[in-house]
Amino acid sequence: MVTVTVGLPVYNAAPYLAEAIQSVINQSFTDWELVVVDDGSTDESLAIARSFTDPRIKLIADGKNTGQSVRLNQISRMATGKYIARMDADDVMTVDRLQTQVHFMNEHSEVDLVSSYVYSIGTDNKVYGMRGTTHLPQTLGEAVSGFPIVHPAVLTRRSWSVANPYNEQIPRVQDYELWLRTWHTSRFFIINRPLLFYREIGIPYKNKYLRSSAQIRHILETQYRTELGWRKTYQIKTKTVLKGALYVLFNLLNREDWLLKRRNRPLSSEDQSVAEKLLAKATNRPKIASFSPL
Repeated sequence: MVTVTVGLPVYNAAPYLAEAIQSVINQSFTDWELVVVDDGSTDESLAIARSFTDPRIKLIADGKNTGQSVRLNQISRMATGKYIARMDADDVMTVDRLQTQVHFMNEHSEVDLVSSYVYSIGTDNKVYGMRGTTHLPQTLGEAVSGFPIVHPAVLTRRSWSVANPYNEQIPRVQDYELWLRTWHTSRFFIINRPLLFYREIGIPYKNKYLRSSAQIRHILETQYRTELGWRKTYQIKTKTVLKGALYVLFNLLNREDWLLKRRNRPLSSEDQSVAEKLLAKATNRPKIASFSPL
């Protein structure tokens, strides 16, 4: 049994997967296993994952495309760690992420899930800012308006993840549905500094948001309309529609990245330099590391 299982679902993530895996290998905390579960990738993702020979890495590939919710539940069942750290295949951990989150959870037995602030990065590996807040919703009305938890920055107790699986009927926003289902019976916490580089700038976002917002409207209508009331439900659903229209417009104007950047706080020149050095350290792959040509 290890302390942390890092769960990494993968689907066609070849451009960024090596950096994601390397950032786990480069962790200052070393008592981990990395479970890479391929969801039927058709690019070079599998070859890239297999090029890493660290014995702490477990690669699961069954050739099926079952969706992220199914894969995340699969990881929870397979995990041997006391904790499970989420991560996406295009993101990068800071080198002290696991050490920081494990220490926090060891010191706070009442907490079920801990997340953190994140740095926003682009496909060019440039740091564009940071975002995060420690304020968590206190009412259902606040919760449905948006949870400030960045999914791939989450670390949970394995017992909590097993007891609270993702809804496998939810193809997108499975984290939103899970937070809404558990926030009133669980204890969440957000560490007020970035522990993850979250890749978003330069990645097409319009269609992703439109699909996600449609799923959010469905969740609100089918699961929370009675408790929220028709007025609040209508307000939130309308907000997602208007926001979607904004993304469509800015996509047509080729200004989608500008909207995404506005979600983040700009960094001072000093903080920018620190963030860039942290990113370089997290993704550094020593030349002595084993690598099999693709």
